[in-house]
Amino acid sequence: MDGVTQDGDSVSRRHDGAQRSTSVIAYQPALDGVRALAVAAVLLFHAEVAGFGGGYLGVSVFFTLSGFLITSLLAAEVDTKGSVRLGAFYARRARRLLPASVLLVVLVMVASVTTDWFEGVTDLRAHIVGSLLQVANWVFLLGGGSYQELLQQAAGAASPLEHYWSLAIEEQFYWLWPVAFVGIWKLGRTMRGRLWLLGAVTAVFVVAAPVTAAVWGSDAAYWASPARAAEILLGAFLALAIAGRTVPSGWWVLAPIALTVLLVCIVVFPTSGGPAYAGWLPAIGVASSALLLGLQAASPVRTALSVSPLVWLGKVSYGVYLFHWPIFVVLNSDRVGVDGPLLFVLRIAVTLGVAQVSFTFFEQPIRRASSVGIRPTMGYAAAATVAVIVAAVVVVPGADSDYWSTSDEVTEAAALEIDDTPLLADPASDPASTGPA
Repeated sequence: MDGVTQDGDSVSRRHDGAQRSTSVIAYQPALDGVRALAVAAVLLFHAEVAGFGGGYLGVSVFFTLSGFLITSLLAAEVDTKGSVRLGAFYARRARRLLPASVLLVVLVMVASVTTDWFEGVTDLRAHIVGSLLQVANWVFLLGGGSYQELLQQAAGAASPLEHYWSLAIEEQFYWLWPVAFVGIWKLGRTMRGRLWLLGAVTAVFVVAAPVTAAVWGSDAAYWASPARAAEILLGAFLALAIAGRTVPSGWWVLAPIALTVLLVCIVVFPTSGGPAYAGWLPAIGVASSALLLGLQAASPVRTALSVSPLVWLGKVSYGVYLFHWPIFVVLNSDRVGVDGPLLFVLRIAVTLGVAQVSFTFFEQPIRRASSVGIRPTMGYAAAATVAVIVAAVVVVPGADSDYWSTSDEVTEAAALEIDDTPLLADPASDPASTGPA
């Protein structure tokens, strides 16, 4: 889901006067395995499979993994090149994330005009604009709904873009974090100083999560960016803490312990309410960080998470997350005529097929188009975003402009009242009339 890939290129790192050594932000198959388990938990949750009421915690795992990978790449770049090329970073993120994201929004917009699949979603225009502007979480929060209500809605009234809230939080992080990281790197001067600064920032957002829940409520605790930032920053802190260092082999035990804790939480956390809506999600970030730390050392868990099926699912996890929810909304029991396990299998099969096609023929070719410069990349991204927003405003009705149908009140007000009184008098019935009518 996070769209962060692991670059297998070797990089050279130097730390605080230490001898330069060749280190590698190596491709770690086990991290793709973590992605696979996380997206599987989300799929099982959205499919309402019994025993996975806390499957939404897979999103938290993605957040922490994103912070870890992005910060690892930034630390390597600034340490070897002396600075972070912000333009190049944003261009890479745009090529990786925007194509499939914009494509799905366009498909949803076309379906909303040509079918009745989303006719009950009165705020679809706002959802489209919020998704494209990467502020969907705030749109949903200010819209007055709640994430718990997502699975309680009839399929025809569920927004096909509801899941963009998590993508928005990550994209906001991608915009802000590189600049903040450069500031921390310069102000900290030494690795210890940088860790203290990042630790302090992380601690502030850890506290912000329960405070947000207490002051602004459970919806804000789940959707508001400041309440979820700690989960990402915990991964970032871990990346900076182990940058250029070898993790002791004995720390592998953290992986099975953390994985067990996460699986237990996924099973026991309630769908509505509970710790996740009370500001305790940073604790899930701690468990996810422990898992990532344990996977830096060889272990049976790392081997198990590196098996080919999990690695494959992890590689296409962004597309799986992106396409699964609108597919789930469209393929309901009324439309396809099946229910239960058969419906689940159908939804998963279609989701995996669409994700693989998107990954192979759409996402990867654009992502690998590194010959396209920074300015053209960002220019194309901005132009595509603006064009789809304009199209959405023109063709998709807003919440207060249901112009696909006419209400009874409007029809009654516009109707002509008629009675039996003739518009012209009958001359034969009027003795006073002597001329032609």
